Parts: sequence; structure tokens; C-alpha cells
Amino acid sequence: MNVDGSGVTRLTNNCVEDGYPAWSPDGAKIAFRSGSSLSVMNADGSGQVALVSEGGPNPSWSPDGTKIAFVSRRDGNNEVYVMNADGSAQTNLTNNSTNDHSPSWSPDGSQIAFTSSRDATYQTYIMNSDGSGLTNLTDNSDYDDYDPSWSPDGTKIAFDSNMGGPCREIYVMNVDGSGRTRLTYECSSGGALSWSFAPSWSPNGAGIVFTSTRDDMNLIYVMNADGSGQTNISNSGECCGYREYGPSWGQ
Repeated sequence: MNVDGSGVTRLTNNCVEDGYPAWSPDGAKIAFRSGSSLSVMNADGSGQVALVSEGGPNPSWSPDGTKIAFVSRRDGNNEVYVMNADGSAQTNLTNNSTNDHSPSWSPDGSQIAFTSSRDATYQTYIMNSDGSGLTNLTDNSDYDDYDPSWSPDGTKIAFDSNMGGPCREIYVMNVDGSGRTRLTYECSSGGALSWSFAPSWSPNGAGIVFTSTRDDMNLIYVMNADGSGQTNISNSGECCGYREYGPSWGQ
């Protein structure tokens, strides 16, 4: 859809659930989860090809478009892998016995942020793009952090966390883990169990698109990078039964 919510166009029509789209840097391709597989297609929905038979949500393209970071359970637990954009050379980067997921490539291609449960709670880590240099950015044991998304200028990471109470909220922090700032307030605006999650930056870094359950459904919102101007762009006015989640801002 357009960034104001207009022009909604269906791209897939399969017998399984499709979701978690990720635009390639040149805007020509979309990687997405289809059932239990990870697939790619042209931006108009044509040319759908399954690359990974056991692929998780939230794939992430390298900035040059030659590689895709993704999640797979082929080793019995969620691990972050990287592969060439054609599906070849699939390599396990995290290789541990806990759950790792939601990779996000840095704009310069040198690092990948991801979520891991290796220290009891889910926290945000970064590593070099070859899996070395692992660093825990959020480093806590009292709450969970999920869904990191690297800003286009490489200075910040947006993520969602329950650090502020029972609700998952969108936060941003510096890439060294400092300066955490809360952007959404679901518990005060939508109820004790309302969530904001799965942030994705606009290409110019001025906005963030995300999923919110504040209207008793999963719907797509956009906001300015400082949290102001939160706007529902997917609510058609119908009442019930649909879910919209995992947005990715096009190039």
C-alpha cells in the first residue's frame, strides 16, 4: 500500500499464510515467509520462488542486495542464517542451543542486530556479518526486547520491549545500547495487554511503521521517529476478524 494507507494491492494468493515481507534495497524484490518456507518474489507479486524450506519470519536483506539474513529451525531451535539472494551458501551465524531471531542488517553491511534468549530473557544483540564479535546491547534480566530495526543512517536501533510494564512498546536506542527512549504508550492508550511491535524505518529515517493492537486488532500504524504523529493507516472501518502485521517500508 501507499504510505498513507491507500492503494492496497494483494501480492500473494496461496494456500498457506504469507507474511513478514522485506523489500530488497533496490525495491525490485520482496522476501517473505510463506507457510514454513522463506520465499522471494518480484515487487508486483510475480516470480515467487521458495529459497528455504524451513525459514522463519523477519528476513533482512544486506544493503547491497546480494545476501539475505533469515531464521531457520533446521537445527532444532531458531538460529540466524545468511545466504546469497538466490538461496545458495546458507550459513548458520549464531550456532547455539537457545533461540535467535529477527535479524536486521546495518546500513553499511558490516553488522547484524538480532534478538536472542541466550541470557535467560530475550535481548538485543549485534554481531559482525560473519557471526563474530557478539555484543549484548540491552543486557537485562528483568524484561524482554524484540524485533530490532537499524535506522538508515546507522546511528539508532528501534525495537519493542516490555521494559515499561505488561505491554510491548516501541523504543529506540543508540547502536551501543545507550539512550533508550520510549515512543509508544500502549498500556495507557489501549489497555493492559495492548502491544506495539515490529518497527520498520522509513528510508529517510524520518518515520517508523509498526504493528499495534490498540484497536483490538493487529493494525498498521506510522509515526515520526520521535514517536509523535501516530496514525493508523490500515483501518478500513470494518469491525472484526482481520490481522495486519509485520510491515516493511519500501525503498
